[in-house]
Amino acid sequence: MKTRIATFLFFLITLTAVFAQEKEKAVEFLPLVHYFDPLILDPVECQSYGALYAFWEGSQRHDIIYSPLALGFQLPVVQWDKGDHGFEIGFMATVFFQFEFVKPGSEFQVNLINTDFKTGIPFVYRYKRFALRTSLYHVSSHFSEEYIFRHNISGFGENRNTYDALDIQTSWQYQKVRYYGGIAAAFNSPHNRGTWKFQAGFLFRSPVKEGSKFNYIAGADFQVLEETKFSLNSMLGAGIELAMHKSRTFQAMLQYFNGNLPNSQYTHLKVQYLGATLIGHPF
Repeated sequence: MKTRIATFLFFLITLTAVFAQEKEKAVEFLPLVHYFDPLILDPVECQSYGALYAFWEGSQRHDIIYSPLALGFQLPVVQWDKGDHGFEIGFMATVFFQFEFVKPGSEFQVNLINTDFKTGIPFVYRYKRFALRTSLYHVSSHFSEEYIFRHNISGFGENRNTYDALDIQTSWQYQKVRYYGGIAAAFNSPHNRGTWKFQAGFLFRSPVKEGSKFNYIAGADFQVLEETKFSLNSMLGAGIELAMHKSRTFQAMLQYFNGNLPNSQYTHLKVQYLGATLIGHPF
């Protein structure tokens, strides 16, 4: 994967040098505005967040606080602006952690369960209120050492959450609502992971008052994956957003998820979680 990323970066630098010589095209490095904003209600989107959730496996409530944490970003590297349309090439990377807060006896513990890594290259085309993002990325999942020791894991199992993927997403802004949808195909999995994923959702955004940097936000994300027999994963959320800049935003949301666990190697588990999350987009 490192070789692929290095090849893409070399291609990016070469392509940028060629386009920069064409005066009719406005080329900008590290632009402030994204042509395709992150899908903030997608639990595996490249972004930063921290959450505290009540957790159910099926209908069984677990006596833990489930706490996923992500440290990541989507960074536009170069844009070619043609007025009402344009192109963008960027870089995205995130580390997803899953913690549990539990009190098994007299001690209160914070246990790291699993760590997932995601990195890739997004290519974006924008035309007015429409945007198309094509991403090539790699995902890998790893149990923590303390989880292995705590559960006496002594051998290797099928890690079906390690794969490469090609993802195509479309986005359309209509008044105060952003609608999106797409399809992804997984490949290069060591354990024959199911290939297809379909996704759709929307995000409503409205200023608290005219001229305010604060917005009301609410939305939903829906996904079905061949890997989990096309059962529905739903994420619902509502809250407040601070928009320091169009692409530099921070959200405080109440979220509810119902479906197969989106992170770790236990994607076969049917879960629910409900709680609060803070989301940030530094770039």
